[in-house]
Amino acid sequence: MPFCPESELSGIGNPDFMPAVWYRREVTIPAGWAGKRVLLLERATVPSLPAASSPVIYPATMHLLDEIGADEREYAAGTPPIRRLVSEVREDFRISLRLPALFGRDYLYAIDRARFDAALWRTAARQPGVTTREGFSVTELLRAGERVTGVVGRAGGVAERFTADCVGGADGRFSTVARQVGAATRDEHTDMPTTIYYAYWRNVAPYDDGGPTVHSYGMGRGYGFGIFNSADGTTCVVIEGRADRLELGEEKASELYMRMLRAHPRVWRRLASAEMATEVRGMRKIGNCYREAGGAGWALVGDALHQKDPLDGQGIYDAVATAKLLAAALIDWKQGRLGWEAALAQYDAAVRAETMPMYQETMQRVKRELYTEQPDWAYRSWLRWLATDPEYGRRLIMLLSRGIPATGWLPASVFFKALARGAVRDLARRLAHMPEPHALPPLAS
Repeated sequence: MPFCPESELSGIGNPDFMPAVWYRREVTIPAGWAGKRVLLLERATVPSLPAASSPVIYPATMHLLDEIGADEREYAAGTPPIRRLVSEVREDFRISLRLPALFGRDYLYAIDRARFDAALWRTAARQPGVTTREGFSVTELLRAGERVTGVVGRAGGVAERFTADCVGGADGRFSTVARQVGAATRDEHTDMPTTIYYAYWRNVAPYDDGGPTVHSYGMGRGYGFGIFNSADGTTCVVIEGRADRLELGEEKASELYMRMLRAHPRVWRRLASAEMATEVRGMRKIGNCYREAGGAGWALVGDALHQKDPLDGQGIYDAVATAKLLAAALIDWKQGRLGWEAALAQYDAAVRAETMPMYQETMQRVKRELYTEQPDWAYRSWLRWLATDPEYGRRLIMLLSRGIPATGWLPASVFFKALARGAVRDLARRLAHMPEPHALPPLAS
């Protein structure tokens, strides 16, 4: 949320003045703010319990963080780089994918969000012209007619007012700014809601001797599991699925979480001698939508603007990317190259171009992987042929890593050639009496 203290009202109207606030640490302050002054307001005290989020950041996200001077050694301290993704599908097959070298890195992280957010908060605070305030809770917006001109909030029980040329809401899915300005919801998907529960564990058994791994396991019944090596020897263990398959009923979230982990031997084998290091957290009936990008004196960024299912781990990228795009639009406005409405239109169009293709693909993946139940024979034939095809795997990991555009990432020619190659491989293997190379290893008795 961009604004400035009333004690600095002389800055209003100065083309070098750009107040800004970062609420709940969903966005960063990009480089190139051209001397604009920024005030960041944070409701909590940093570090604090973060919002529910996928822990994954890919090289594309780290590349954006490089641009704002974020130090990888700081935000990923104690966190192992992960170069391999292993997916187990029922008892039928597994696939293993290596991260390609993109944006100068061939690895991803499953970060500790509290550490990550605190590191980015410090990065923002080091930027010239940036002032930070923690423990400040925004309660309402100031207005002059239809235009938003600032905020009212409290810190330590003391009410304060801050005014600004622009107020930016970076306050998450349940954004106070979005609610108070009545930001319209757009491109909403309510037909495939999902729910996620997770906790961090210690002493989780390694997947194998191949080093840190993203390990997923799915039964093809509307939910699946993810196990991610994270910071300081911890492991993030996630359950995500259709909201109707993860209804709590009479159970507590922790009870459902533990019951489902124990019910799946390929997951529980890694957890049987481990212990939880955090409580179970999560999010029910996750929203998928855009909101109106901005209006008179206000703009939204991060999850306040655009939210989608965490299945593909793109949320942190979207938060940093939308912050960068908003910065560019606001600078064009403050330096007189664009009027306010034109700057907002530029921002909205740029956000759509950057995020809509992946949003649409994520919705398709939710439909395919969680809301479509295939018959048993499909897993033993065409689904296995496709999933274990090298070209399909290469394209999938490039998609997730943003190495290829989401639009058209899997052409029909690639799809059908993968099926043909799989069928031929199966026939040749059976004629030669060879074992299935993608078979899951047996569980220890």
